[in-house]
Amino acid sequence: MKKLLSAAILLSLCTATAYGQKIYRSEFVTFDTRADALARNRANTVNYIKYSPRPISAVDRIEIVGEQIVVPVAWGDYDVYLHVENTIKAYDVVINGVAIASNDDGITPADYKISPFLRQGANEIALRLRRADNPELGDDAVGRLCEQFEGCCIFAQYKTHIFDYDVAIRYDDKGVNALLSLDVVAANSFNYPERIDIGYDIYAPDGKLIDYAVREINVAGRSVDTLRVRVNLGAAKGFAWGEGRAPLYKLMLFVKRDGKPREYIPFRAGLGSTSFDNRHIVRNGKPIKVRSEMYNARTTRKEALAEIKALKKRGINTLLPSNPQPAWFYDLCDGLGMYVIERANNNAALRSADRTENGTPSNKPALANEYVERVKSMYYRTRNHSCIIAYALGGDRAGNGYNMYKAYEWLKSVEHSRAVICTTADGEWNTDIDKIE
Repeated sequence: MKKLLSAAILLSLCTATAYGQKIYRSEFVTFDTRADALARNRANTVNYIKYSPRPISAVDRIEIVGEQIVVPVAWGDYDVYLHVENTIKAYDVVINGVAIASNDDGITPADYKISPFLRQGANEIALRLRRADNPELGDDAVGRLCEQFEGCCIFAQYKTHIFDYDVAIRYDDKGVNALLSLDVVAANSFNYPERIDIGYDIYAPDGKLIDYAVREINVAGRSVDTLRVRVNLGAAKGFAWGEGRAPLYKLMLFVKRDGKPREYIPFRAGLGSTSFDNRHIVRNGKPIKVRSEMYNARTTRKEALAEIKALKKRGINTLLPSNPQPAWFYDLCDGLGMYVIERANNNAALRSADRTENGTPSNKPALANEYVERVKSMYYRTRNHSCIIAYALGGDRAGNGYNMYKAYEWLKSVEHSRAVICTTADGEWNTDIDKIE
């Protein structure tokens, strides 16, 4: 690693912040070819760089880690994103001596748009690891037993690109055919309007190609717009996802530029819907008899696969993580037909029974934005996974109060189907379910 900015300079510049660069969307990385996308092989992706920050200095419990990245000249026409996870500690993102973002939650993976702060040639991309401003919010969080910074990366997308997607596959009114609802958010970071050609293909769980198309959308300069795709996928007998069965439709998104497909994004989706009928969590019209167990992926993907299969053999059908998990955890659960109740990292156990103002952290209004931020980060990155049947606002000892009220209201405003749970509501209004079995 080449010489980076000195720790003293980094520390002094971290007060000159330019926040607002964190982004919220499904967690994905693009691939250059269809073959690599299908194999999830990132080795051949030109605009992908593994980010492995190394220690630079440590001063008064603050550790500076970073890596020098040489930005290709071609990236002048790209939006560049930094993906951060497994930091263990709270952190600030520092690009070329400018602190662009701050995150008090070292558990939930996060993405940052860093291209406005990059320059051609060498760039110092650093993390300022520090004690959290509100460490009590992670009292009951369970971190992963993995290498620190595992999964961190930098990747670039052309300025006209797929920014996000929202997918659902449900039965028609007769319960015979599968209907696809796919909303693709297209982004244009140029200063002028651009046409973006978005392609997709859809394969049934049995491997049959169902639909393939390229559709165009005109997006104004420096803005986003949504391409809405609605397709009848045909007869779907035996394809329902749930009750331990996991047939999955395979979808691929890409952008077509200069007559060639670019930036492949693969994902899978299960047929059916999850809802809440004021008493039960319902999958495909049938109440789910939840048989749950606490589980956190504190292992490798291979080991977690074996562990989840073993839980499934014992009759467990629902996993309850303590906080957000790595993306591959949800992929595994999608592929195994294992339900997940996703939980935000609001895990303050301190004074959880003290409902006076500023007693439990959950009733400290000054922390309301932090609580909602953690719920927001949890929701957007994994909302497209079929395995998620409900959302929990925080841990089982997190208390209740103003911050949980605001978190509940926000999540209900964007999620209109699946249940939102506050296990510490204690009979109050801000939960759809009083207790997770």
